[in-house]
Amino acid sequence: MYSSPHCARFLGVVLGLAVCAMPQSASAEAEPALHAQIDALVAKRLLDRKITPAEVCSDAEFVRRIYLDLTGIIPTSTQARDFLDDEGGGKRARLIDKLLASPEYALHMARVYDVMLTERRIPTITSYDVPQAAWRAYLTESFAANKPWDRMVQEILGSDGADEKLGSGVKFYLVRDVEPHALTRDVGRLFLGVDLQCAQCHDDPRFDDYRQADYYGLYAFVQRMKLHPMMPRGAQVAETAEGKTTFTSVFTTKSGETFPRLPGGEMLADPMLDKGKEYVVKPGPKDRSVPTYSRRLKLSERLPRQETKGFARNIANRVWAQFFGRGIVHPLDLHHATNPPSHPELLERLEQWMVEHRYDLRGYIRELVLSDTYQRSSLLPNGVKELPDDAFAVALLRGLTAEQLRWSLLQATGHIEMHYAKLAAAVTKASADKKPAVAEPEWKVKHVGNEALERQSASLITAFAGLAGQGEGAFDPVVDQALYLRNSTKLLPLLQSESGTTLERLGAIIDSKSLAGEMYLSVLARRPTSDEIDEVRRILGDAKSPAARREALQALVWGLLSSAEFRLNH
Repeated sequence: MYSSPHCARFLGVVLGLAVCAMPQSASAEAEPALHAQIDALVAKRLLDRKITPAEVCSDAEFVRRIYLDLTGIIPTSTQARDFLDDEGGGKRARLIDKLLASPEYALHMARVYDVMLTERRIPTITSYDVPQAAWRAYLTESFAANKPWDRMVQEILGSDGADEKLGSGVKFYLVRDVEPHALTRDVGRLFLGVDLQCAQCHDDPRFDDYRQADYYGLYAFVQRMKLHPMMPRGAQVAETAEGKTTFTSVFTTKSGETFPRLPGGEMLADPMLDKGKEYVVKPGPKDRSVPTYSRRLKLSERLPRQETKGFARNIANRVWAQFFGRGIVHPLDLHHATNPPSHPELLERLEQWMVEHRYDLRGYIRELVLSDTYQRSSLLPNGVKELPDDAFAVALLRGLTAEQLRWSLLQATGHIEMHYAKLAAAVTKASADKKPAVAEPEWKVKHVGNEALERQSASLITAFAGLAGQGEGAFDPVVDQALYLRNSTKLLPLLQSESGTTLERLGAIIDSKSLAGEMYLSVLARRPTSDEIDEVRRILGDAKSPAARREALQALVWGLLSSAEFRLNH
């Protein structure tokens, strides 16, 4: 069984440091890994609040959760069984490292950051958009290479769509129609954790930190950008070299003027250029104007830096929320003095770590999921009826995102294995002279190979995704989604007993106990209880013909797929 002494041990370290003076060199050498520091700092707060946390989760809870969080998909029955049967030490850490190195990790992170950065928006004129496949390929390659977050942000904010390799990053601007106010708000929210929308018209009366001058300091970076349509389709970003940024408060009528300035940062005056030297490409009826001095490029250089207030803190908090179900500052885009972090010392340490490790997202995620805080059970301790969400004392129940639900349904029904078995067979039949001289990276093979599966399940994303322009919020199931799962004819093909599917595999198992075991591992990544085995045995025992047995199996699998246990990451 997995044992977890970190929490108690490092709580002891933290408390002990208050009364024991250690030699400086020994103290430096003994600094715990980040995951141990997380556990110590969370435990300290639990002690202050007199909260008893949940136990560390079971292996069955862990294997399903870690696959969903690192690859966006439940494990296959073989993967779940292998992990549960593994009696070796350190198997959780070994699985974490294996998944972080897999192409599925990069594919999943690309889906998560696609939704985070675009919020499922599309341009008003859809033909202007960057093709989704190209944008996803850019993100997937970036996560496969573990590109630092500051560099990714620099590439995205710096893109005008003209660069052949990095041009897909312009999608961030295009899905917002290159509209300066929309960009101002979303640059602040997504990269700095501050929603300055109300400050467009006046200082925000709710929060002293959100000032109209800060809003227009950001606005000045993007004010001169314009959408430049391309023929026959697509668009790029043009930019002019002129345009003052002024503002007036609708409350006080007080006016101001500003150059580009990040919140809390210095104002950046435009350089003086000789007349006639303002443009690399002058504006024209068909020409995309390119200024000699670009405020957009200046934004891409100045924002993703350690010196920018909120940049490192925002991504540390956002990634934390991705794995724990809520941020240390929550909501994620409301960092201000009257919304303090639940764990100030912890957030400060996470921010420091992010800077010290050059925005290494994969390394940061590894530390988060190695912690006992992440690996807590979702079951409350005995005798406890409720625990505050912001204590991180119990694993919060999280609904599967639309993307996680799609891929997990395909996995549970065996369609991913079946699809890739067919692709492998096709490759085997191909003649050697048609094979590429240089093997494609694994992420690229899967990125292309998944396209057919995505087309097959597109209606599911439509049914379960949030509205365009809204970020991923808390789990909020609606009746339409329940009806879709119960009645949609588009999902029925997933339950056909084709060769290679889960149903076909289950149909070949005669023993009811073995069949129940395979079915529960395939759908819920755990073994069934004795009561559940008895239920399967009873239902299949009532089936008196092969057709009736097949129908009963379909109903059993569909029942598990429709259950709250399947719908939640617990």
